[in-house]
Amino acid sequence: MKTSLENATIIVVEDDPNSYLATLDLLQMEGATSVHCCSSGHSAIALAESLPQVDLFLVDIYMPGETGYDIIKQIRRHPQLAHSKVVALTASVMYDDIRRVKEAGFDSFIGKPVRPVRFANQVREILGGEVLWEWR
Repeated sequence: MKTSLENATIIVVEDDPNSYLATLDLLQMEGATSVHCCSSGHSAIALAESLPQVDLFLVDIYMPGETGYDIIKQIRRHPQLAHSKVVALTASVMYDDIRRVKEAGFDSFIGKPVRPVRFANQVREILGGEVLWEWR
């Protein structure tokens, strides 16, 4: 698993085009070179299967059709992807939301809206092995 933002393969799973473009821009401005955006879990898993490795998934929790909870189950059951880091990226930041994200097996939590000055460093820290639960 790659631990630097510049070398990591990252898949953003987000149904809102403005959100995934903002996430993509923030990561690329900080040196990320392999960031892919998918609007559903199905397309994210299909893309991940075509890549040699996925270091990090940034997953929105509430999307039409399937939720981030559905997606993490698929990732954790997949032999090629089970060891990838999976981060919940969501505006649902109430105590019960955070508890449910932890129970579902996400590695970290970043609340939306993301803080542009902090976001790339949060991703770097997660890639480096830190566990973050930052909702503000």
